[in-house]
Amino acid sequence: MKGIKWIRETNETLLDLIFGSLIWSLLTWIVGLLIVSDRLSYTIGIALGTAVAVGMSISMAKGLEKCLHMTRARGQWGMTVRSILRWLIMLAAVAAGLKFDRISFPGVILGIIGLKLAALLHVYTNTYITKRLKGEGR
Repeated sequence: MKGIKWIRETNETLLDLIFGSLIWSLLTWIVGLLIVSDRLSYTIGIALGTAVAVGMSISMAKGLEKCLHMTRARGQWGMTVRSILRWLIMLAAVAAGLKFDRISFPGVILGIIGLKLAALLHVYTNTYITKRLKGEGR
């Protein structure tokens, strides 16, 4: 019940980004398991990249909500700092994929790219998933 309440109260765009990232990651994970030789490493990479993508989308939504209630200068500064922190976290995940053998670098990249694809497919995710979960769709 807590999950349903959270879905109904959360910003639709944030939900679209989260669902889109998760769908993309699930699809790339399934296809990747058929192709790669080290399945565990690939799974860890996809999971890390997806976690970063979902975390970035939550960070963007919460940061935007906070900064809209600030003065213009403070809001711009706050969004800049948050953006830099998101980049640093993303670079740390990519560096982990390059440094550690147990984390697949392509998996991390594919997981992170899921956020961009989720933003591009936002209209479809909103129409076919989010609105239905919130009980507002057809």
